[in-house]
Amino acid sequence: MNIRREEKALLEFKHIMDDVVHLLRKSTGAGTVCFYWVNRVRKQFVLETNSTTMSNVMFQDRINFDNSFLDSFKEMGTVTQLKVGEDLDESELRHYYDFVPVKYLTLLPFVNNGETVAITVLETEEKLSIPECEEIFSAYRNALLNVLNTYLELTDLYESQQEWTNYENSLNLISPKLHRVEILDVMIEEMQKLLPGGGVSVVARGMESWITVLRSSKAPDTPVLGLTVEEKSMAYDALQKGEPLFSIHFNQNPRRLSTAEHGAEGATLAVPVLISDRRHAVILAYDKNPLVFSESTKHQLKNLVRTASLAIQVNLGKMSVHQDLFTSEYGSFIPDLWEKSLKKQIQKAGTSKEKTWFGFITLDNLPELRSRLRLEDLKQLQRMLVRILNPSRMGFTGFIGFNSDYVFSYLLTGHSENVHGEWKKNVEKIMEKEIELGDGQKVKTGIQIGSVLLDSPESEVHEVTTLAKKALSETVKENTTMD
Repeated sequence: MNIRREEKALLEFKHIMDDVVHLLRKSTGAGTVCFYWVNRVRKQFVLETNSTTMSNVMFQDRINFDNSFLDSFKEMGTVTQLKVGEDLDESELRHYYDFVPVKYLTLLPFVNNGETVAITVLETEEKLSIPECEEIFSAYRNALLNVLNTYLELTDLYESQQEWTNYENSLNLISPKLHRVEILDVMIEEMQKLLPGGGVSVVARGMESWITVLRSSKAPDTPVLGLTVEEKSMAYDALQKGEPLFSIHFNQNPRRLSTAEHGAEGATLAVPVLISDRRHAVILAYDKNPLVFSESTKHQLKNLVRTASLAIQVNLGKMSVHQDLFTSEYGSFIPDLWEKSLKKQIQKAGTSKEKTWFGFITLDNLPELRSRLRLEDLKQLQRMLVRILNPSRMGFTGFIGFNSDYVFSYLLTGHSENVHGEWKKNVEKIMEKEIELGDGQKVKTGIQIGSVLLDSPESEVHEVTTLAKKALSETVKENTTMD
C-alpha cells in the first residue's frame, strides 16, 4: 500500500470512528463517550476519539496503565457499570477539571480473539439501563467490527495490488535489448526485492563444472561465490530435472550446492534457466524465513527467471544450441560476467567477512609455445589450463575468467588471509608437471600471477583491473630479470 493511499484510508477510518462514537453518545444521552485502545506492549490506554457536551474536559492521548482507573478493567469481557464515589473516586476522572459532572460510567469492551483490545467509556448523570440500551450497544459493536474489518481488508487489498504492480514493473525491466549478463543481473536484483532476509545466486557452467558466479547485491555471504555444485544438492537436482525445486532446510539439509557450504537455513527455491531446451544456469533464491515463500511469491520468482530466459534466447540468433552462453571457447567465464561479479564483490569489500582476491594469470614462455605449437594445440592448452586453474580442484572457492588469449582473470574467495597464498602454491606445484594435450604431446610451461585484495567498497572495476594488470606486469618483469 503506497503512503498516500495508506494515509487516506487511515484518515477516513478515523473520521468514521469519530462519527460512530458521536452517534453512540447521542443515542444513549451520555454526557461524554471516550474510545481507548488497550496497548499491552507499551502498557498504555491510547485515546482514539471522544465526543462530549461538557466544557470542563481535557483528554490525554496516552495514559499509562497504572495512571488510569481502567487498568482494573482491561481484562473485562462484559459490559460493566461503575458509580462515581462508590466504585471509584471522582479524582480518578482526571480528564475533568474544577468538578466532575457525571455520576455513572458504563464500560463497553471490544473483544478480539479472546482479548480485550479496546474499551468504550460512556459517562452519564443518570444510570443507563443495560437491557434498554442492549440494541444500541449491539449496533455499536457491529459497526465498530465492520469498520475495523473493512479497513484491514482494504489495507491488504492495496498491499496486494502494490505487490503485483511492483512485479509487473520488475518484468518490464528485463529487456531483450540488454546483454545476456545484464539480463541476469537485472533479474536477480528484482528477485532480491521479494526476499527481505535472503538473496539470489546464479550458478553457471564453466571450467567443466557448475559454479556460483554471481550474487545479488544484498545477498549474504553464503553460499559463497565460486562454490562448485555437488550431487545430492538442490542445484544439482533442479538441473537434472529441468524444473523448479523448493525446499525448507532442516538442520542444514538439503544442501543448496555442496557439503562445503555453511548456513543453509530457512528455505530455497532453485529455478533452472532453460534456453532452447538446454540448461545454461540455475538460480537459487533463498531466505532465512520460509514464510516469505508464499505461492504468489514463488510464482513471481519463477516467472522472473522464465522471462529472463526468453529475453536471452531472443538475441542468440544462429548460436549453436550446444555452446555455453556464459563462457569462452576455453571454458573460462566471459568478461561481462566476471566484471559484473567483481563489481558486486567490490561493493561488499570491507563490510563482509568473505575476502576476495582478483587477479590475472599468463604463461611465462608464451613466445616459445606460439612458435612451436599449432593453433589447435594452443587452444587445447588454454582449455587444459582453465581446468587446471579451477580453484575447486584444490579445495578453494573461486572461478577463472577470460580476458584475452593466454591471459586469464580470476576471482578467489575465502575467510582466511592465507587463502590466496595457499592457492598460488598449489597452482605452481601442479604447473611443475608437464601438461598432456591429449594426442600424446606434452607441454612444459609456467605461469605468472598478479593479484589485488579487494579492501574498499569505494573502488571501481576499472581501477581494480588496472591494479591487477600492473601487479602482473611487475611479476613478469621480476621473473624476467631473475632469469
